[in-house]
This record gives sequence, C-alpha cells and structure tokens, in this order.
Amino acid sequence: MPKVLIVDDSKLVRLTIKNILARAEGFEVVGEAENGREGVDMARELSPDVVTLDIEMPVMDGIECLRRLKILSPAKVIVLSSLTHPASPKAVEARLVGADAVIGKPSGSVSKDVDASGGGLLVDTINRLLTPVPAGAAP
Repeated sequence: MPKVLIVDDSKLVRLTIKNILARAEGFEVVGEAENGREGVDMARELSPDVVTLDIEMPVMDGIECLRRLKILSPAKVIVLSSLTHPASPKAVEARLVGADAVIGKPSGSVSKDVDASGGGLLVDTINRLLTPVPAGAAP
C-alpha cells in the first residue's frame, strides 16, 4: 500500500486530500505537515512513496522543500497548488527543480473543489507515478 505524506498549510486542503485518498482505497496517509520544513523532517522520518506538496507556505515554501526532498528521498513529489496551473512560472520552476507531476488546485488556495474536480486526477497521477515502466518502454 503506497504511503503518502501531505504537505500543505491549509488544514482544509490536507483533510480534502486525505478524504480523496481514503475513498480511493489502497493508499495510506502516513503524515501531514503544515509547512515545508515539517515536510522535509517527516519525509526523512516516515519514508513516504509519494508527497503532495503545496507551493505557498510559511516557514519553508514548497520550492525549497522540493529541492530538499529530491536530495533526501526517492518519494515521487506531486505539486498541488493554486500557483501551478500548467504554464505558470511556479509550475515551470517546480518541474525544473524536480517535481514528478504538477496539478493546479482548481479555484484557489483553499479549494473545496479539489475534491470534486481534482480528486480523480490526483489518484490517477499517483497511480501512474508508482506504476513501474516495463524495460524498453517509453516512460
């Protein structure tokens, strides 16, 4: 069962992501962090398979957290933020720093509709990232 760490300063968004993954079944949320520094510490301690990561957070933002996660953890990192719609500068920066996927929150930083419109996309993205690519196949 894939272990997921949720890093987002919004308690509502953390709860929404947790509920999406609980309904999808087959995922274990091993931790929730309110900022990037907590996320780095928890990733080191909990060894998640996947980290969902917001960009705009206090203490340590998501980009710096992503830089550190890519050094210390083999976890797949999915940036999930209102600042990361596909062509946004933050989405480009997140990809350059090493995000495995970038998903925009549909309607802002505290978005209840991540559940309705992004839940399936989040689950599909996690499953895609964790599915091994057969030898010789294009990733």
